[in-house]
Amino acid sequence: MQCNSLLVVAVVLSVVAVADSLSNERPPTIALDNQKIEIPFKTTETIVLLCQGDGLPLPVYSWKKNGLTLDVPGDRFAYQPGSGNLVIRGILPNDEGSYNCFATNKFGTAVGRTITLKKADIGSFTDEEPLDAFRPFVGDYLEIPCILPDSYPKGHSYFGYVNPTSNILENIINDDRLLLDYDGNLHFANVNMNDSLAYMGIDIDYMCIGNNPYLGIYMMGRQCRILPQEKSGGPTNHPPQLRWPLTTIDTAVRGQTKRLKCIFSGLPTPKVTWHTENRNGRFAVNGAEIVLTNVDILDAGSYTCMATNSETDQPLSHTIHLTVETEPYWAKIPVDHYVDEDEDVEVDCTVHGTPQPSITWSINGVQVNESDFHERKSLDGYILRYQNVTANDSQVIQCSSSNKHGTILKNIIVKVNAEEPSFIETPRDRKVVEGKTIHFECTSRGAPKPSMEWYRQNSSSASRVSGDRFRVLDNGRKLEIKDTKAEDAGIYQCTASNKYRTNEATFELTVRSPTSITSIPSNITVRVYDDVTLPCDVTTDHRELANLAVEWEKDGRRIDFEKEAHIHMDKTDFSLQIRSSKVKDTGEYVCTATNGLDSATSGISVLKVKGRPDAPYNVTIFQCDPDTVGISWSAGSDNNDEITEFTIHYSGRLSGGNKTLSGADFRPQSRYQDHVSVYPWSRYAFQVSATNGIGTSDLSEELGQSCITPSAAPYRSPVGVCGNLSSAQQLVINWDPMPEYEHNGEGFHYVVGYKKHGTYDVEETQVVLDPRQKSISIHEQKESFALFEVYVRAANKIGKGPLTETKLVRSGEGKPQVVPQNFKVVGDSVNGSFAQFSWDPVDTSEEKVRGFFRGYRIVFWKSDEPNIRRSEDILVDRPFELCRPLLPDKHDRIQRRRRRHRHRVRSADRVYGETDQLWPLTDISAAVQVLNQVNAGQDSNVVKFRTPVGVPGKVSSLRVVQNGWSHLVIEWQLPLEFTGDIIGYWLYYSVAPPAVSYSTRLHIKNPNLRRYKIRQLDYSTVYRISMTAMTVAGAGDEETVIGETLPVNDPDAPKIRDISIHDSLVNISWFPSDQEPPVYPGSEFFVKFRGPDNSTAVQRFDPSPDSDDLWAVVTGLRKGKYEVWVVASSGIGELSRENNSQSWILPIGLENDNVTILESVPLLYQQASVGWFVVLMCIISLLVLLLLIICIVRRTREAVYPVYEKERMWSDQTSAPDETPFGEYISPSKLGLSQGSLDSDENPVESDSDSLGEYEYQEATKFNDEGSFAGQSN
Repeated sequence: MQCNSLLVVAVVLSVVAVADSLSNERPPTIALDNQKIEIPFKTTETIVLLCQGDGLPLPVYSWKKNGLTLDVPGDRFAYQPGSGNLVIRGILPNDEGSYNCFATNKFGTAVGRTITLKKADIGSFTDEEPLDAFRPFVGDYLEIPCILPDSYPKGHSYFGYVNPTSNILENIINDDRLLLDYDGNLHFANVNMNDSLAYMGIDIDYMCIGNNPYLGIYMMGRQCRILPQEKSGGPTNHPPQLRWPLTTIDTAVRGQTKRLKCIFSGLPTPKVTWHTENRNGRFAVNGAEIVLTNVDILDAGSYTCMATNSETDQPLSHTIHLTVETEPYWAKIPVDHYVDEDEDVEVDCTVHGTPQPSITWSINGVQVNESDFHERKSLDGYILRYQNVTANDSQVIQCSSSNKHGTILKNIIVKVNAEEPSFIETPRDRKVVEGKTIHFECTSRGAPKPSMEWYRQNSSSASRVSGDRFRVLDNGRKLEIKDTKAEDAGIYQCTASNKYRTNEATFELTVRSPTSITSIPSNITVRVYDDVTLPCDVTTDHRELANLAVEWEKDGRRIDFEKEAHIHMDKTDFSLQIRSSKVKDTGEYVCTATNGLDSATSGISVLKVKGRPDAPYNVTIFQCDPDTVGISWSAGSDNNDEITEFTIHYSGRLSGGNKTLSGADFRPQSRYQDHVSVYPWSRYAFQVSATNGIGTSDLSEELGQSCITPSAAPYRSPVGVCGNLSSAQQLVINWDPMPEYEHNGEGFHYVVGYKKHGTYDVEETQVVLDPRQKSISIHEQKESFALFEVYVRAANKIGKGPLTETKLVRSGEGKPQVVPQNFKVVGDSVNGSFAQFSWDPVDTSEEKVRGFFRGYRIVFWKSDEPNIRRSEDILVDRPFELCRPLLPDKHDRIQRRRRRHRHRVRSADRVYGETDQLWPLTDISAAVQVLNQVNAGQDSNVVKFRTPVGVPGKVSSLRVVQNGWSHLVIEWQLPLEFTGDIIGYWLYYSVAPPAVSYSTRLHIKNPNLRRYKIRQLDYSTVYRISMTAMTVAGAGDEETVIGETLPVNDPDAPKIRDISIHDSLVNISWFPSDQEPPVYPGSEFFVKFRGPDNSTAVQRFDPSPDSDDLWAVVTGLRKGKYEVWVVASSGIGELSRENNSQSWILPIGLENDNVTILESVPLLYQQASVGWFVVLMCIISLLVLLLLIICIVRRTREAVYPVYEKERMWSDQTSAPDETPFGEYISPSKLGLSQGSLDSDENPVESDSDSLGEYEYQEATKFNDEGSFAGQSN
């Protein structure tokens, strides 16, 4: 049974294979293109004639020679394995002839080209007597004829001679004078003496040479000599004359190469040119010859050669009329015909050529005669027609056409089919997007040709497709569905039918929603390093989401995200994310989405990334003068932002700088230039940078060249020439030293000239060799405050600089010789820091003051510390010119009169002065002195008085030490200088920036406070906080600090610090945070506890704002175990958040129970009886009493205060209270009070209209309205 099954399977497979083989059967063909038409041969060699055929069944090959069948294989004939190639071994001359190849199978016979075999050979020159020697006159024309022998293949000819020295055959070189025509004749346009080819006195013969390249054989013709003769008087010039060709008509064949040549005689040698009126006009000129390669029909026309020399005014011309003929060629290449029974066939072999070619028809290699035609088979010129073909009409038709230029052959297959329909291509299941057009192809074969139909299957049957959107195309082979819709989805069917049967194929159409991109293209301009997001909002059919793929392109090229690490595509929304953008990211961006069915492309988003420009390049120096250098450069890329300026950076041995070229100084160009001012005697190097709206480029590369400027005399002399009054009876001359880069050469020095003003003394000079020196003292002067004419001049080895303006300079001042009298304190003008004084005026002449009268100086000191002095200068309100230009005599006298008038002090009874730098609560001594520009005179009489309490200075070290959501904690210290006891503070705060006045004002009455907690503030708000200190004399100046509350967040969990347990109460203290330092400390705190009955209660904690103590006493507890924890609150109303500390288990009244706490929380536990608590309270009371006594004692010691004058600032203040990492902690045991017993010193918030104006006072006026200086009265 098993064997039978295997046999059935084998039979089925064999039938299938045979059927497939039959369906692929085809008539024979022969590859004609690789067959040569003529083949030369040498005897005894082996020749292979190609005949490569194809067909199924495989064709059988045969060959004919001259129409007779060859016996292959034979003695010398054989086939190459696997082909019809004919191999002829040891070929003989009688093998010459015409050969044809035939390939045959059951469908017919194909014929190859006719191949002509011909033996290669070259004949001999005719046996003619050698020519006599040619004896032309020098300058005359000469032609040497040459009759070439027959040759196959066609040979070549040229003229040559045998070199007697080497015995080698050498060619005669053709040039414009010696030319060879196409018949082999040699032409001399004119003969010269060198044409004799004489060699060492031996005349050499010319010979005509023919060769056969295939055989490699040369044949030499008869020899001749040229013996040029000289005319008396020398050669005679003559105009050009045509020698060859003498015909005017020539022919070329299309596709081949054609040469045209004109040979002229004449002396001098004519020059030949060519001209054509042919529009094609394409040819290569080689002297007297033109060459047309791959000749075309358009090359037909007239070609004119023209010869000229010095003996003719007009060129001699010769016109050749060229016609172009063609080998036979198909008007339309004949095609094979695979047809079905009952169809008609037309075999078209229309052929063209010049001359008109003939045509020959053959069927299966047999030439057709007129008797072979009948009613179903007819010949109409170049067309062979068949009607109602049958299977017997399968054949191979040969169409051959010839003219004198060649032959063409075409094998044309006619195969008649008879078979039932079968599908070549069936439609496949397809998906399409709504709105698109889709095509299905269904191709079949069969004979007769099957008819095609398209159907759509319904639930129980199939109906032919119909509707405006459905079209059947290409004779039923294609189904087109336009503008597809969701309802078009379903099963479709394609059928192929002929007289034998109907075949059908089914396929499915699936319709999906289209893909789209809705994001709007944008033009984006950013700065380099900015982040950029380009959106790509994609929608597609949800059933195709798994196949959705999105790509981004930049400038038409897909972005490789692996290479561009700073660019990536967001996988959720497909947007393109560019991090830290670069200039190279500039471009046009497009996103494309596809799901395999359709695709969508966004519009173009243009991104421009602006960056600072690239550095300029190719910086060169084009001018190098002593004071000017010319620089040129090219701008680098502006990186998408226009360059607005260039800066030239230059540095020399001693000087350098920058010069900017911007705005209207330049316009965009390929090359820029500018000039830079420099100094002599220096080497300069240059670099350039560019600037745009983004920034400045790097500097250009350093130049390989530099500019070295020559030396020159100084361009200027020193400025700032003046004197110094500090040295009495000395003339001190000062000036501003000149920088080294202005020395302009070696040997730089100063020449200082001077003489006394108003005299005829001889000018004196001194040379200062040190260029860095800036002054000189002249000691031989005998009077103070004398007037001198002075100048300073720069010089070096090259010469002196220009002379500056001469200045008038005074010699040094002495100490004033006058002392003020009757110095007094004015009335009751004294307060904590202020006092007014008066005294008698003095004689202010230059002789008494020994210089320029500048005013008075009030000096004062603490009576018990005379070494520490302060002073207040009362100055004359008039100008003093220590150094002034020297003016002409008239102007100088007017100037001096005006100056004396201004210096004259008006007579007055008293002079007044004041100071506000006194020490409060201090015994003061004071005096007054006279001032000139340098010195002060002796003290006047001394007055003594005492100052009262003063207004305090600013509080010191004001700062915010803790920030919360609704509170800020501030700290401060006392004013640095003691002006009296502090009696309190004013605290102001408002939202920053401040309004006209502070929104809140608090009066802090406790003068000992150094810390305060401001509550009920808004979260995430910046506040401006100010504070002033107060004494009985009033409020001092404000000190201000800025603080910011925290944003809303969970507060830090408090950390319990200590617990004391008693019979019915618990004393608990804690830190505001369990972190160091606190991150979000709570603003409010309260204690929660759960009793033995599991009920929960809350103990509120309301500390005073001027205390930062965090502790509470929980009372009224019963005996039992309690769970206790501290809660921190942000204290901001509805947004309030809380956080708990870790809980404690406390035994109340249970002496023998152990304490249980949470893990990792340390416990400082102490259980005490009521007796111990009473003892503790007593100790605390005693400590408080002791502190009160100490404070009273300190208040009685006003003069003993740790403060010093500004000259002796105290470096350390009273020690601050001990601080913990979480702020101050004051043990409750030290106060003796529970939290509920503390009173707050805080007053209610005052009106917003309150301001610091209430505490301002008007200072006493230091200057009156009259007089030329402060304090002077009439």
